[in-house]
Amino acid sequence: PPKGLGLSVNAGAVTGGGYLYFDFEKEEYAGVLELTIAGFISVKAIGLINTKMPDGSKGFSLLMIITAEFNPPFQLGFGFTLMGVGGIVGLNRTVLLDPLREGVRTGAVSNILFPTDVIANASRIISDIRTIFPVYEGKFLIGPMAKIGWGTPALISLQFGLIIEIPGNIAILGVLKIILPDEK
Repeated sequence: PPKGLGLSVNAGAVTGGGYLYFDFEKEEYAGVLELTIAGFISVKAIGLINTKMPDGSKGFSLLMIITAEFNPPFQLGFGFTLMGVGGIVGLNRTVLLDPLREGVRTGAVSNILFPTDVIANASRIISDIRTIFPVYEGKFLIGPMAKIGWGTPALISLQFGLIIEIPGNIAILGVLKIILPDEK
């Protein structure tokens, strides 16, 4: 059987697409979706499901990341804008702090917080998620994310998230991007 399935949507007010990945041997299934609605809101969803635990036993593990970005962003006052919101939820998943720190240093965290072009970058995004949020029986993840800008158009943007592992760790992610006037 095929290992993947792609879909492209161009229905006037709704454009975008998605990709599903199947690994029947590992019992791992992943998907990404990106839709832009009326040019105003861009919704992105990334999911990873495992039905086989690392020790080979049957089980269930899920990680979902959902974001929404706004164009134009919502004005918050004093030059600040709300550019996007999102969240992460994981069942039977953990967060590994060393790969997370490395992801902040290399920029891989941007694939998790507010990824760009999720369909073209699907394999890299899914790989980053596998590395940072591996399957772990009995642990759960939850966390909000936000993307804030300053200036119109944004001269500086800050992406941040809070990941709470139950039971376990709390991690705060942040990516600061300074946008030069001649960059898009």
